[in-house]
This record gives sequence, C-alpha cells and structure tokens, in this order.
Amino acid sequence: MQFFHWFIAIASVSIFVIFSPFTKTQKILFIFGYLPLYEYSVISRNYGIGVLSIFIFCACFKTRHNSYLPLALILAIMANTNAYCLLISLALGFTLTIEYIFRGYFHYQTKANKYNILGASLIFFLGIFISVFMLLPPADSTLQGGASQWFFQLDFNRLTQTITRIWRSYVLVIIPSDSKPIDLFIFSFLSLGLFTFSLLILLKKPIALLFYIAVNLEILAFTYAKFLGSQRHYGHLYIILIAALWLAHYYDNSPIIIKFIDRINHRLSKITLNGYNFVYHNKKSLLLMILWLQLIAGIVAFSRDLITPYSSSQVTANFIKDNELSNHLIMGSEDFTIAPISGYLNQKIYYPESQKLGSYVLFNNERKIVNDGDIMKQMINIIAEENQDILLIMNREFMERSPNLDIEFIEKFTKSFIYNEKYYLYLVKSVPSLS
Repeated sequence: MQFFHWFIAIASVSIFVIFSPFTKTQKILFIFGYLPLYEYSVISRNYGIGVLSIFIFCACFKTRHNSYLPLALILAIMANTNAYCLLISLALGFTLTIEYIFRGYFHYQTKANKYNILGASLIFFLGIFISVFMLLPPADSTLQGGASQWFFQLDFNRLTQTITRIWRSYVLVIIPSDSKPIDLFIFSFLSLGLFTFSLLILLKKPIALLFYIAVNLEILAFTYAKFLGSQRHYGHLYIILIAALWLAHYYDNSPIIIKFIDRINHRLSKITLNGYNFVYHNKKSLLLMILWLQLIAGIVAFSRDLITPYSSSQVTANFIKDNELSNHLIMGSEDFTIAPISGYLNQKIYYPESQKLGSYVLFNNERKIVNDGDIMKQMINIIAEENQDILLIMNREFMERSPNLDIEFIEKFTKSFIYNEKYYLYLVKSVPSLS
C-alpha cells in the first residue's frame, strides 16, 4: 500500500511538472510545499488520489475541443475520491456546462456532437450519483453529527472561522486560533484580501474565474454548515487556486467581465480595472510569496517528522510484536486512536466504546464514550468470563485501580506530534484469591 501511495505522489508531481504552465521556480516551490510534500504524501495520503485526479483533469483540459468523454471520466473518478473532490468535480462540471451553453460569448469551439455530450453527461452524473450514494452516512451514524446534523444558524464566530480557512490553506506559517475572536476577525479580512487578489488575477479569464468562485463557495458553505475540518480538508482551497491558474492558461484574455461591470456601474468598472492592473503587475510576487511560505512549512513539517513521528502507533505495535504481547487479549481506548495499532498488528482489538472486537471504528449509536471506571468494569467482567490476561493500550495514563485486578505498567510511547496518539501499555491480571 505504501508503494501505491508513493506512486500516486510521484504521478501527481510528474503530471504537474510536465504539463502545468508554471515556471521552473514555481513548480519546484509547489511540489516541495507543505500540502503536496507532507500533508497529501505522508500523513493524509488518501487525499492524494483526489489531487492526482485534479491535475489529470487540468492536463487533459484541451481534449474538450474534440470530445468531452475523457474529462467526464476523470470527473466521475474525481467525485469518488473524497467529499471535497466531489464538490470540485461538481464545480468543474458546472463550468464546462456554462462554457458550452454560452460558447458564442466565450468564442469557444468544440467538435463534440450531441451524442458525445450525452455520453459524457451520463458518465459524469453516474459518477456523481455513486459518490453521493457512497458518502451518505447510515441512519445510525454519529460521525460529525451524521446525516441530519447541519449548522444553518447565523453565527459570526462560525463565519469568521470558515473564512479564515482560506488563509489557513494558502499561508501556513501564521495560523489564527479558532478560540480567539480577535484573531479570527483580523485573519478574516486577510483571507478576504487573498480571495479578492485571486479573483482579480483571474478577472480576464472568465471560465477559470467561474470555476474558482463556484468551488470556493461550495467548499466554504460546506465548511460552515457541516465541518470546519483540518488542514487536509480545507487544504483543497489552495489546490483549487493552483488548478484555476492552470486552467486560466488555456484561455486568451477576455474583457467580457469588465464590460459587464461597466454596464452596471462605470465607476465600479474603473475601480475594478485599476485593481486588476495593480494585481497584474504584482501577481508573480504574491504567488511566489505563497509558494515560499508553503515550502517553508513543508520543509519544517517533513524535517520534524524525521525527528518526531506524527503518531506513536507504529513503534507501539512493533514493541508489542517484539515482546510477544499480542498473544494476550488486547483492549484499547480511545478506540479511533487505537485503530492504527490494529492495522500494524493485523489483529482485532477489543474496544470498550463498542464492547466488542474490531479493527476500524464505526461511529454509530452502539458506540458510547467511556471513562476509566467503565473500562475497569469491562476488564473485570472479561477476565472473570474468559480467564485470560489483558494487554491494555490507552492514549492517556490509566489511573483507575481495583483490588480485584493487578495492573502492571509496561511502557509508554509519547514521542508523537499528534497529541492523542501517544500510548501507555499495561498488563492486567486477576488477583489470586487468598482462600
């Protein structure tokens, strides 16, 4: 599986280097930036497949002049990589549709006939349908509130948290705290500044601009209403910027948006044009600044990972194997932090939260949050019924004690960057009866 993920990472980099229109300096800075180098290649590798599909789409964008089938197939695959790429796929499909419908305005020509377009549409919508079907959580799912929990109330703090995801995606060196309203307020304006700058860069590339606006609105709306996410989630906003700039290179400059604004308000069009001229002369500097900051963050994160692993799960699993502790019944809590150890051991672990053996975690109504007292009661019952010792793995120190059990501390593994994947091992035995 590791070789497969490395193949995905290498393929993404190769396509970007070979086919993207950026300069050599920009390409080098991008591929060694935080998101491509570390986030999507080391710790969140499943999202790398989505990034690869985006780059393949950009590289194949010219094929729409002859046929929409290749792009439709790519979009269908993209939609089935993760929820964020589903949104990106929808935005790209919407953009292609608008370009075709208003091809006269955009001076766009294609040899694709109605049968080609019909076939491409069927492929695209089939991909979307399958993606939505697979992403819809079961009725008893409690993960991120399940299918029913959405946030539709107007909340200023939530709004600023959402807007700052733009800054968090583009600029990784200085990050605002979600718990500090002043930080959120300031960085919301900085985020809107970055967003406006990007809009002005694409002002004379209406199709690329349409895609950029549509997909940002989609992801930010999803972020506000459902899930604020972490770097691997809202990091797609940065990938979107790169993709929009890539697609923009397929088009000549068009005054259509400036003319449209001029019809509405002449003064506004002059202000917009002045803004465009300013951005046009400074866009390389801003893009380089963003790329350099991404590079710095990438080098720091990758170097840190060599010294302090992202998680202690692998070293913990190796210790269990080397000391032949896997022969015991293994119990672990908190379940989702113990699941990586199950993968390394290739062995199911008893999770107190669900009160059964498992490998991955199901966030459903059967899963209950437990404390140390609950875990102690379950261990007493299991040892009494099964008459076997328990290897207890905790992602925190286990402080509970019982006269019925002998709890021996074995080892701890706390050299981990992520706070909740530090582990403590205990061997739990029944106390022999004195009678």
